[in-house]
Amino acid sequence: MLDDAQLDAVQVASIVEEQFPELSPPDVVYLGAGCDSSAFEVNRRWVFRFPKRADVEQQLVIESRVLPVLAEQSPLPLPVFSFHGRPSAAYPYHFVGYRKLPGVPAILIDGQTMPVTNWAPTMGRFLSWLHQFPVSEAETLGVEPQDVGALIEEVRSDALDDFDLLYEAMDAAPFQEWRAFFAAGCPSVSIESASVLVHRDLASEHVLYDATRQEVTGIIDWSEIAISDRSVDLAGLFHWGGQSYADAVLSAYEGPIDEGVLVRARFLAACRGVGDVAFGLKTRRHEYIEAGTRALVRCVGARDLTRRAADSASDRGRAGG
Repeated sequence: MLDDAQLDAVQVASIVEEQFPELSPPDVVYLGAGCDSSAFEVNRRWVFRFPKRADVEQQLVIESRVLPVLAEQSPLPLPVFSFHGRPSAAYPYHFVGYRKLPGVPAILIDGQTMPVTNWAPTMGRFLSWLHQFPVSEAETLGVEPQDVGALIEEVRSDALDDFDLLYEAMDAAPFQEWRAFFAAGCPSVSIESASVLVHRDLASEHVLYDATRQEVTGIIDWSEIAISDRSVDLAGLFHWGGQSYADAVLSAYEGPIDEGVLVRARFLAACRGVGDVAFGLKTRRHEYIEAGTRALVRCVGARDLTRRAADSASDRGRAGG
């Protein structure tokens, strides 16, 4: 089976040219990859996403139905698939291409240089709109429910499995206290608010940002879209910039937010922090090591160690890459 390590720009150029001759000759540049998909820029105008597994391919089918509906109403630009690739001998899954949106993934930008007053209201309005989208319509389009309690236990287990990798990324951190935090579990899993439509992976790498205009320019990668607890999306805010960022966005948010939602969001963000460090070490991508480290410091504690831990993570990541 073709995996991400084998799928390079030359192969993508061949696949795209065969199925979409109107893009010939394709100029292909590798953009990056996550756990589920890899992305390539084509002719400086298009982004093509290739799923790594069959289950991700199935999610792509749902995205293809949902995104055109959302994009018509969204206060922020969303990907709209213009090219629908078919499985072939060269690549075993369906894949898609969409017009490239402006901006760069916000994970590449130091959050401290991003003026909250500029982008936070935009994110607040976007999340208000998304979480108010009719759940019945999303269900009709094939979006499935996600139990947030089960998700919390899944990511907590993953965080504990990956925890020892933190020692490879940081010279100093309250490791014992952090491990106890994850071992204890989320202190609030009682769900009182209704489920809503969620992006479900609203971390900074999926938020596009234009540093010159100082504004959010789009939301990408909807492969994990689901109907779930709003804390799943708010976790991205805590992961990105901690309590202050979350507060700034929520000041423009219209929807019920109780303390349980915030506790769950913070816990999910902390778990994601461990996962990002592990992913960054595996792929030698220092931006994920730095993002994960910041999330742990901001969501679990040890603010006085922020600079030292982040600097150490950055140095190790660059040495590896």
